[in-house]
Amino acid sequence: MFVAVLSDKPELREQFCRLMGKETGRDDLSFYSASHEGRTLTLIEPTLYPEKIQPLLYSLSMADCAVVLVDALTPKVGEIIVALNAMRIEKGIIVSSAQLPLAGTVLDKYGKAADMDAAKRMLLAIQRDAAGENAMALVDKSFAVKSVGNVALGAVKSGSIKKHEKLFLLPSKKEIEVRSIQISDADAEEAAAGSRFGMAYKGELLERGVLVPLRNEFQVENVVNGRFNRSPFFKDELKGRIHAYTNMQFVEGMVTDNDLTLSQPLAFEKGEIILVVDASNQKLRIAGTFQSKW
Repeated sequence: MFVAVLSDKPELREQFCRLMGKETGRDDLSFYSASHEGRTLTLIEPTLYPEKIQPLLYSLSMADCAVVLVDALTPKVGEIIVALNAMRIEKGIIVSSAQLPLAGTVLDKYGKAADMDAAKRMLLAIQRDAAGENAMALVDKSFAVKSVGNVALGAVKSGSIKKHEKLFLLPSKKEIEVRSIQISDADAEEAAAGSRFGMAYKGELLERGVLVPLRNEFQVENVVNGRFNRSPFFKDELKGRIHAYTNMQFVEGMVTDNDLTLSQPLAFEKGEIILVVDASNQKLRIAGTFQSKW
Protein backbone atom coordinates (compact mmCIF):
# COMPACT_ATOMS: atom_id res chain seq x y z
CA MET A 1 0.00 0.00 0.00
CA PHE A 2 1.20 3.50 -0.86
CA VAL A 3 0.73 6.40 1.55
CA ALA A 4 1.25 10.07 0.63
CA VAL A 5 2.53 11.99 3.66
CA LEU A 6 1.48 15.62 3.23
CA SER A 7 2.03 18.93 4.98
CA ASP A 8 3.04 22.45 4.05
CA LYS A 9 5.96 21.91 6.47
CA PRO A 10 8.67 19.51 5.22
CA GLU A 11 9.93 18.86 8.76
CA LEU A 12 6.54 17.45 9.81
CA ARG A 13 6.44 15.13 6.80
CA GLU A 14 9.93 13.83 7.51
CA GLN A 15 9.20 13.38 11.22
CA PHE A 16 6.18 11.19 10.50
CA CYS A 17 7.95 9.17 7.81
CA ARG A 18 10.85 8.43 10.16
CA LEU A 19 8.39 7.43 12.88
CA MET A 20 6.89 4.90 10.46
CA GLY A 21 9.91 3.33 8.79
CA LYS A 22 13.23 3.48 6.98
CA GLU A 23 14.16 5.81 4.12
CA THR A 24 14.78 3.90 0.88
CA GLY A 25 15.34 6.72 -1.62
CA ARG A 26 15.48 10.53 -1.87
CA ASP A 27 15.04 12.87 -4.83
CA ASP A 28 12.16 15.27 -5.56
CA LEU A 29 10.17 12.42 -3.95
CA SER A 30 11.44 10.53 -0.90
CA PHE A 31 10.36 6.97 -0.13
CA TYR A 32 10.15 5.17 3.20
CA SER A 33 9.31 1.52 3.84
CA ALA A 34 7.40 0.19 6.84
CA SER A 35 6.54 -3.46 7.55
CA HIS A 36 3.61 -4.55 9.70
CA GLU A 37 2.17 -8.04 10.18
CA GLY A 38 3.56 -9.35 6.91
CA ARG A 39 2.62 -6.44 4.69
CA THR A 40 4.68 -3.51 3.46
CA LEU A 41 3.64 0.13 3.43
CA THR A 42 5.49 2.54 1.14
CA LEU A 43 5.38 6.14 2.31
CA ILE A 44 5.86 8.88 -0.30
CA GLU A 45 7.08 12.28 0.86
CA PRO A 46 6.94 15.11 -1.75
CA THR A 47 10.36 16.48 -0.81
CA LEU A 48 10.38 19.62 -2.99
CA TYR A 49 6.83 20.69 -2.10
CA PRO A 50 5.65 23.44 -1.60
CA GLU A 51 8.41 25.02 -3.73
CA LYS A 52 7.25 22.89 -6.68
CA ILE A 53 3.79 21.43 -7.14
CA GLN A 54 4.83 18.42 -9.24
CA PRO A 55 6.08 16.27 -6.30
CA LEU A 56 2.71 16.69 -4.58
CA LEU A 57 0.90 15.49 -7.69
CA TYR A 58 3.32 12.61 -8.30
CA SER A 59 2.84 11.40 -4.72
CA LEU A 60 -0.95 11.50 -5.08
CA SER A 61 -0.88 9.52 -8.34
CA MET A 62 0.89 6.71 -6.50
CA ALA A 63 -1.09 6.95 -3.26
CA ASP A 64 -3.82 4.64 -1.99
CA CYS A 65 -4.35 6.89 1.03
CA ALA A 66 -2.90 10.01 2.67
CA VAL A 67 -1.73 11.30 6.04
CA VAL A 68 -2.20 15.08 6.35
CA LEU A 69 -0.22 16.91 9.05
CA VAL A 70 -1.39 20.47 9.77
CA ASP A 71 -0.34 23.05 12.37
CA ALA A 72 -2.43 25.90 10.98
CA LEU A 73 -4.56 26.67 7.93
CA THR A 74 -2.30 28.27 5.31
CA PRO A 75 -2.69 28.78 1.53
CA LYS A 76 -0.54 25.70 0.87
CA VAL A 77 -2.64 23.56 3.24
CA GLY A 78 -5.62 24.74 1.20
CA GLU A 79 -3.80 23.66 -1.95
CA ILE A 80 -3.19 20.18 -0.47
CA ILE A 81 -6.91 19.89 0.36
CA VAL A 82 -7.87 20.92 -3.20
CA ALA A 83 -5.37 18.43 -4.68
CA LEU A 84 -6.59 15.51 -2.54
CA ASN A 85 -10.19 16.26 -3.45
CA ALA A 86 -9.47 16.71 -7.17
CA MET A 87 -7.58 13.40 -7.34
CA ARG A 88 -10.21 11.61 -5.22
CA ILE A 89 -7.92 10.20 -2.54
CA GLU A 90 -10.78 8.91 -0.42
CA LYS A 91 -8.90 7.25 2.45
CA GLY A 92 -6.76 9.17 4.88
CA ILE A 93 -5.91 10.48 8.32
CA ILE A 94 -5.65 14.09 9.49
CA VAL A 95 -3.45 15.21 12.39
CA SER A 96 -4.51 18.77 13.20
CA SER A 97 -5.92 20.93 15.96
CA ALA A 98 -6.82 23.64 13.43
CA GLN A 99 -10.29 24.10 11.97
CA LEU A 100 -10.05 23.06 8.32
CA PRO A 101 -12.57 23.69 5.50
CA LEU A 102 -13.29 20.03 4.72
CA ALA A 103 -17.08 20.02 4.20
CA GLY A 104 -18.00 18.61 0.81
CA THR A 105 -14.50 17.22 0.16
CA VAL A 106 -13.14 13.67 0.38
CA LEU A 107 -11.22 14.74 3.50
CA ASP A 108 -14.47 15.08 5.44
CA LYS A 109 -14.43 11.26 5.77
CA TYR A 110 -10.77 10.99 6.87
CA GLY A 111 -9.94 9.68 10.32
CA LYS A 112 -8.89 12.28 12.89
CA ALA A 113 -5.80 11.61 15.01
CA ALA A 114 -4.66 13.57 18.06
CA ASP A 115 -0.95 13.14 17.31
CA MET A 116 1.52 11.28 15.08
CA ASP A 117 1.58 8.16 17.27
CA ALA A 118 -2.20 7.86 17.01
CA ALA A 119 -1.98 8.44 13.25
CA LYS A 120 0.57 5.62 12.98
CA ARG A 121 -1.77 3.19 14.75
CA MET A 122 -4.69 4.22 12.55
CA LEU A 123 -2.63 3.98 9.37
CA LEU A 124 -1.49 0.43 10.12
CA ALA A 125 -5.16 -0.59 10.35
CA ILE A 126 -6.11 0.80 6.90
CA GLN A 127 -6.47 -1.78 4.14
CA ARG A 128 -5.88 -1.09 0.46
CA ASP A 129 -8.99 -1.27 -1.73
CA ALA A 130 -9.12 -4.11 -4.25
CA ALA A 131 -7.52 -3.08 -7.54
CA GLY A 132 -8.65 -3.78 -11.08
CA GLU A 133 -7.26 -6.67 -13.13
CA ASN A 134 -5.80 -4.61 -15.99
CA ALA A 135 -2.07 -4.17 -15.44
CA MET A 136 -0.96 -0.56 -14.92
CA ALA A 137 2.11 0.77 -13.14
CA LEU A 138 3.69 4.19 -12.70
CA VAL A 139 7.42 4.67 -13.30
CA ASP A 140 9.09 7.37 -11.21
CA LYS A 141 12.77 6.72 -11.97
CA SER A 142 15.09 4.79 -14.27
CA PHE A 143 18.86 4.49 -14.42
CA ALA A 144 21.66 2.28 -15.72
CA VAL A 145 23.41 -0.18 -13.39
CA LYS A 146 26.77 -1.64 -14.37
CA SER A 147 26.57 -5.38 -15.14
CA VAL A 148 22.76 -5.31 -14.74
CA GLY A 149 21.59 -2.89 -17.43
CA ASN A 150 18.71 -0.47 -17.24
CA VAL A 151 16.58 -0.47 -14.09
CA ALA A 152 13.23 1.24 -13.41
CA LEU A 153 11.53 1.94 -10.08
CA GLY A 154 7.80 2.34 -9.75
CA ALA A 155 4.43 1.50 -8.24
CA VAL A 156 1.92 -1.09 -9.45
CA LYS A 157 -1.54 0.51 -9.37
CA SER A 158 -3.61 -2.40 -10.72
CA GLY A 159 -3.13 -5.92 -12.01
CA SER A 160 0.48 -7.12 -11.93
CA ILE A 161 3.67 -7.02 -13.97
CA LYS A 162 5.61 -10.23 -14.57
CA LYS A 163 9.08 -11.35 -15.56
CA HIS A 164 9.63 -11.69 -19.34
CA GLU A 165 6.53 -9.60 -20.07
CA LYS A 166 6.65 -6.98 -22.83
CA LEU A 167 5.26 -3.57 -21.85
CA PHE A 168 4.83 -0.04 -23.20
CA LEU A 169 5.82 3.12 -21.37
CA LEU A 170 3.34 5.87 -22.24
CA PRO A 171 3.17 8.52 -23.55
CA SER A 172 6.51 7.85 -25.32
CA LYS A 173 5.39 4.36 -26.52
CA LYS A 174 8.78 2.89 -25.66
CA GLU A 175 8.64 -0.92 -25.65
CA ILE A 176 10.52 -2.83 -22.96
CA GLU A 177 10.89 -6.44 -21.83
CA VAL A 178 11.05 -7.23 -18.11
CA ARG A 179 14.18 -9.21 -17.22
CA SER A 180 13.87 -9.40 -13.44
CA ILE A 181 11.80 -7.92 -10.61
CA GLN A 182 12.68 -7.07 -7.02
CA ILE A 183 10.34 -6.15 -4.18
CA SER A 184 11.94 -4.97 -0.91
CA ASP A 185 15.34 -6.06 -2.32
CA ALA A 186 14.14 -9.66 -2.82
CA ASP A 187 13.76 -11.31 -6.23
CA ALA A 188 10.18 -11.91 -7.32
CA GLU A 189 8.37 -13.47 -10.26
CA GLU A 190 5.83 -10.65 -10.38
CA ALA A 191 4.85 -7.37 -8.72
CA ALA A 192 1.20 -7.11 -7.71
CA ALA A 193 -0.99 -4.05 -7.14
CA GLY A 194 0.21 -2.02 -4.17
CA SER A 195 3.86 -3.04 -4.62
CA ARG A 196 6.90 -0.78 -4.88
CA PHE A 197 9.12 -2.53 -7.43
CA GLY A 198 12.55 -2.41 -8.97
CA MET A 199 12.72 -3.88 -12.45
CA ALA A 200 15.68 -4.70 -14.69
CA TYR A 201 14.56 -4.57 -18.29
CA LYS A 202 15.62 -4.65 -21.92
CA GLY A 203 15.05 -1.28 -23.58
CA GLU A 204 15.90 2.41 -23.40
CA LEU A 205 16.03 4.50 -20.24
CA LEU A 206 12.53 5.61 -19.28
CA GLU A 207 11.11 8.96 -18.29
CA ARG A 208 8.27 9.15 -15.78
CA GLY A 209 5.01 7.79 -17.12
CA VAL A 210 2.53 4.92 -17.34
CA LEU A 211 3.61 1.30 -17.83
CA VAL A 212 0.97 -0.89 -19.50
CA PRO A 213 0.69 -4.09 -21.58
CA LEU A 214 1.10 -3.76 -25.34
CA ARG A 215 -2.69 -4.07 -25.65
CA ASN A 216 -4.27 -1.41 -23.45
CA GLU A 217 -7.11 1.10 -23.20
CA PHE A 218 -5.00 4.28 -23.19
CA GLN A 219 -5.13 7.00 -25.81
CA VAL A 220 -2.04 9.11 -26.54
CA GLU A 221 -3.01 12.49 -27.99
CA ASN A 222 -2.00 16.16 -28.15
CA VAL A 223 -5.65 17.25 -28.05
CA VAL A 224 -8.08 15.96 -25.41
CA ASN A 225 -11.82 16.56 -25.83
CA GLY A 226 -14.01 16.76 -22.77
CA ARG A 227 -15.09 19.29 -20.16
CA PHE A 228 -13.17 21.73 -17.96
CA ASN A 229 -14.44 22.15 -14.40
CA ARG A 230 -12.92 25.18 -12.71
CA SER A 231 -12.22 24.81 -8.99
CA PRO A 232 -14.52 27.05 -6.91
CA PHE A 233 -11.41 27.97 -4.89
CA PHE A 234 -9.48 29.22 -7.94
CA LYS A 235 -10.41 32.88 -8.24
CA ASP A 236 -7.89 34.15 -10.80
CA GLU A 237 -8.25 34.38 -14.55
CA LEU A 238 -6.42 31.66 -16.48
CA LYS A 239 -4.06 33.66 -18.65
CA GLY A 240 -1.96 31.97 -21.30
CA ARG A 241 -0.43 28.55 -20.89
CA ILE A 242 -1.34 25.97 -18.28
CA HIS A 243 -0.06 22.47 -17.48
CA ALA A 244 -2.12 19.30 -17.66
CA TYR A 245 -1.29 16.60 -15.11
CA THR A 246 -2.17 12.93 -14.89
CA ASN A 247 -0.24 9.76 -13.98
CA MET A 248 3.29 11.22 -13.67
CA GLN A 249 2.85 13.37 -16.82
CA PHE A 250 3.12 17.17 -16.53
CA VAL A 251 2.55 18.71 -19.96
CA GLU A 252 2.28 22.34 -21.04
CA GLY A 253 -0.73 23.46 -23.04
CA MET A 254 -3.89 25.53 -23.30
CA VAL A 255 -7.39 24.84 -21.97
CA THR A 256 -10.87 25.88 -23.10
CA ASP A 257 -14.24 24.74 -21.79
CA ASN A 258 -14.16 21.68 -24.07
CA ASP A 259 -10.55 21.07 -25.16
CA LEU A 260 -7.04 20.57 -23.82
CA THR A 261 -4.44 21.38 -26.49
CA LEU A 262 -0.99 20.20 -25.43
CA SER A 263 2.60 20.77 -26.55
CA GLN A 264 3.39 17.04 -26.19
CA PRO A 265 1.24 13.89 -26.28
CA LEU A 266 -0.56 12.85 -23.10
CA ALA A 267 -1.58 9.28 -22.21
CA PHE A 268 -5.08 9.04 -20.76
CA GLU A 269 -8.14 6.80 -20.63
CA LYS A 270 -11.72 7.65 -21.57
CA GLY A 271 -13.39 9.59 -18.77
CA GLU A 272 -10.08 10.27 -17.01
CA ILE A 273 -9.81 13.23 -14.62
CA ILE A 274 -6.85 15.41 -15.66
CA LEU A 275 -5.67 18.25 -13.41
CA VAL A 276 -5.34 21.74 -14.88
CA VAL A 277 -2.42 23.50 -13.18
CA ASP A 278 -1.39 27.16 -13.17
CA ALA A 279 2.15 26.53 -11.93
CA SER A 280 3.10 30.21 -11.57
CA ASN A 281 0.08 31.17 -9.43
CA GLN A 282 1.20 32.40 -6.01
CA LYS A 283 -2.01 31.43 -4.17
CA LEU A 284 -3.52 28.22 -5.60
CA ARG A 285 -1.88 26.34 -8.45
CA ILE A 286 -4.71 23.87 -9.15
CA ALA A 287 -7.17 25.67 -11.41
CA GLY A 288 -9.55 22.75 -11.80
CA THR A 289 -10.03 19.41 -13.51
CA PHE A 290 -10.64 18.35 -17.10
CA GLN A 291 -12.60 15.15 -17.71
CA SER A 292 -11.86 13.47 -21.02
CA LYS A 293 -14.77 12.26 -23.14
CA TRP A 294 -16.13 8.77 -22.60
